[in-house]
This record gives sequence, C-alpha cells and structure tokens, in this order.
Amino acid sequence: MLNDQDHEYSYSDELLKSALTLSESENSEELTELLESLHPSVLSELLINLDQDKQQFFLQHLTGLDAVAELIAFASTDLKAVLILMLDDSRLAAVIRRIEIDDAAEVLRLVKRRRQVRILKRLSATLVKELTSLLSYDEETAGGIMTTRFLSIEPNYSAEEALKEIRSGLVNNSIHEDTELSICYVTDSKGKLIGTVEFKKLLRLGQSDKISEIMTPLSVYVHPEDDQEEAAWKIADYDIPSLPVVSPDDYILLGIITVDDILDVIQEEHAEDLSKLAGISQGDDVGATVLTSLKSRLPWLIASWIGGTLGAILLGSYASALEKVVALAFFMPVVFGMGGNVGSQSSTITVKGLATGELASLRVFQRIKKEALVGLYLGCLFAILLATASYFMFKDPMLSLVVGCSIATTMTFASALGATLPYVFIKLGFDPAIASGPLVTTITDILSIAVYFSVATFFLL
Repeated sequence: MLNDQDHEYSYSDELLKSALTLSESENSEELTELLESLHPSVLSELLINLDQDKQQFFLQHLTGLDAVAELIAFASTDLKAVLILMLDDSRLAAVIRRIEIDDAAEVLRLVKRRRQVRILKRLSATLVKELTSLLSYDEETAGGIMTTRFLSIEPNYSAEEALKEIRSGLVNNSIHEDTELSICYVTDSKGKLIGTVEFKKLLRLGQSDKISEIMTPLSVYVHPEDDQEEAAWKIADYDIPSLPVVSPDDYILLGIITVDDILDVIQEEHAEDLSKLAGISQGDDVGATVLTSLKSRLPWLIASWIGGTLGAILLGSYASALEKVVALAFFMPVVFGMGGNVGSQSSTITVKGLATGELASLRVFQRIKKEALVGLYLGCLFAILLATASYFMFKDPMLSLVVGCSIATTMTFASALGATLPYVFIKLGFDPAIASGPLVTTITDILSIAVYFSVATFFLL
C-alpha cells in the first residue's frame, strides 16, 4: 500500500506526464484546461520541478487572470519572479488587485523600482496607500508580513450595532472580502488598540451588551519593526488566529498578521536555518544555477579549508611524536570524529533552544555547564571503549591511557564549545545557526589535534 507521501509523488508524476504529453502534442486547449483545473499549490509544485523554459511554456497557457493570481499567491519566490517577467504592467496590476494585500506587497518587492512606480499608477489610491505602507517595512519584520485588512469596532458599540456595521461593510464592500473575520479589534476614536472580541462571541451576545464590557483587554501584540520570528512564536504560544501590529509609541493598530502568513514564515526560517547548518546560502536549492551554488558554497568551503590548513600545520608540528609512536595515527579518526560529532550535536540543540525561546540569556552558564557534563559522561564512556580496543590491538597500557584521556577531554571541551559558540555569535550580532555545521566541526578538529597530541606528548614522550 502506498503511504501519503508516495501517493503525493505518484499524483504529481502523473500530472507532470500528462502535462508534458499535452505540450508535445501541441494540444493547447486541453493543456490550459488541465493547468487551470489544478489547485494552485499543486500547480506550483509541478512547475518547480521544470526548467525555466518549460515553466514559461506552461505559464503561457494560464490565460485567465484569476488562475494566475491564485498561482502567484502560492508560488515560491523563484516562480513568482518568472511570472512577473512574463506579465506586462497592465496584467500584473490586474493580478495585484486580485490577491491579498500582503501577497501583493511581496510581489511588488520583487519588481524593480521603476516598474513598481508604473504598476502603482494603475492601481486605486486606496490600494496604493495600503501597499506603500507595507513596502516601507523590511520584508522580514512584522510590518513586512502584516495585512492592513482587519475588522475594527469601537468600544461604545453594543453587540447589535457592531454586527450591523460589520454586515453593512461586507455588503457595500467597505470591508474587503479578504479581511480576517475571526477576531474583531476594538479601537478608540484615534485608532488606538485597546482590546479584542472573537467574532463568534459577538454573535452569541445579547443585543444590548456593550463591547467595552465583554472585550479582552490588549495583552499580546508586536511592533512593525519586530522580527517576523517573534510574531510567529507569539501566535504559536498564545494559540491565536491573528496577531495585531501596533505602533510603538501610541499603540495605533497598523495591521494584523494571520496564521497563513506565519506558516510561510516558519517554513522560510526553517529552510534558512537548515541552509546555515549545512554551510550554504538559502538561495542554493535544487533549482539554483551552477553559478548561484558556487557563490553560496564557496565562502563556507574557504573557511573550512583555512581551518583544515591550520589543522594540518598544527598536526605537522607533532610529526616527531607520530614518528616515534606510529600507533597514535590509528586512533586519530576516532578522536577527531567523536569531537566533531558531539560538538555539532551540542551547538544544534543550543541553536534550536534559542530559536524556540526555550533558552533564556540568563541561563547561559547553566546551559554550557550541562553540555560540558554531557560531553564528559559520553567522553568517559567512549574512553573506556577506545582504551580497551587500543589495549587489545597494541598491548600498550600507556597508549590506552593516552587515547582514553584524549577522547574524554576532546568530547568534554567540544560539547562545551558547541554550546558556547551560538551565544558568542548572538553577542556579535550574527545568526547563531552559523555556529553549527562546518564551523563547529572545523574548530573542534583543531581542538582535537591539540588535545590528542598534548596528552600523547605528556605521557609517551
């Protein structure tokens, strides 16, 4: 039986085969019908697996603007860029009118400044005002991912008056059809956010109940310049469908961040962190060009090369020790490898804890102490195993003592180092995820060489 993932791949493969068959047979009408019948997320996944020429060929068969608008809302950044290049100013403006305001702002961020101006001239003054407001914020901030379409009611309204105004707004389109309806935001006459009311709660209230009496006072919010990750964790921690974005000084409600936007943020941040853990840039994915991949990987590999060269120079300084006790070479891969592994584990767990908010800055020492103890206990365990193996191989108690002490010391220091580096990078203003992967492995390799041969020199020479 196929599992869900196998079924998904099978379904995508079948669709791709069908689309390619229709394209080769030059059956444009059936191809258009097939593409426009697919859900935008399925179509997006289908197009990602094609080269740019094939992407453009299939996209040319999306004749309806509604289909293009739905696709661009689900598309990856690279696919959005292809769509933007294929659409003239008039059609792109028409697409922007059809999609949610935060998605429209994301599309415009991919457009060059001159073209941005031309497209904005084709939009209504109200839409331009909303878009320019969003475009003024960095795309990775709360302001950059918020929508300016939300329900706002005054505290002196009764439940009946509030519902009547909402119903009227929906009928006359003063409340946009994309507006999030699950939460009503209570604001005063100046637009200052003072509380919230769930829409379903509003429906259950008596007609004369005052909003001010039944609203939940303002307790959770973000400012527009806050990082988008902070907004993501607040929505997750408080289990709310949307999060208000308020001005830092007077708490004027500027917009809201919805769960669907947060899911995109979490996916993007996860991909970014995975890239950093592997020592590559986020743009280096399966669809990247050779040049992009080279630019992405080269800096990290140069750093690793420099570290490896320093390690080789350090190892060379102990050449005489290796010549006198050749058996030391047999255990170098084990000692160096275990140090790198435990260091990577420690740094990855620390980065994860910092990302999820589980580790507070006040617990830095406790965190490093715990990882050092974990490294020590693991080191002692593997020291016994490696020392025993060494003795059976060479019948030399001193050599067994050296390899045992070396692996225990290396794993202890490597584990502590792995927990320390993310905090160091935070203090320096860098993403702590950089401290994992190639960097920590390179540093622990150098540390392992120094420890191993220092112990060997002390006991054997």
